[in-house]
Amino acid sequence: MDLIEKLWAIEEIKQLKARYFRFMDGKDWAGMRTIFTDDATFDARTALSIEPQGGEDAIVRGGEAIAAFIEGAVTALRTTHHGHCHEITIDGPDDAHGVIAMEDIVWTADRSTLIVHGTGHYHEHYRRVDGVWRIARSRLTRLDVKTG
Repeated sequence: MDLIEKLWAIEEIKQLKARYFRFMDGKDWAGMRTIFTDDATFDARTALSIEPQGGEDAIVRGGEAIAAFIEGAVTALRTTHHGHCHEITIDGPDDAHGVIAMEDIVWTADRSTLIVHGTGHYHEHYRRVDGVWRIARSRLTRLDVKTG
């Protein structure tokens, strides 16, 4: 890949992650399914804490299962997710990895109770499938978590 192709791939991956956050906050579950590869894994053991919790049950496998897991976790809640400081490395024409800083705030639907306000990073691997970048592996780590 030449420099322009690498830069374009990085931009497409940034847009992919932006859609992930927007689909989650907008409760667009059909859109969320387009984010992950069919064989993706999502490690959510630190979704609500700095230390991993939930064991293997918090590691979700398969694009459909991941989208359903996220839908089940946040459908009844009000959420705000932001991604920052994208560090993306292109490993090949159809493979990349990166780290994205994040902040999330989650409340009850009526916003009367804060459930979590956290910061951390997504550590991810990306794969281009049929010309479209998707998340193949995602692991959330936390720097700080405040709960209601």
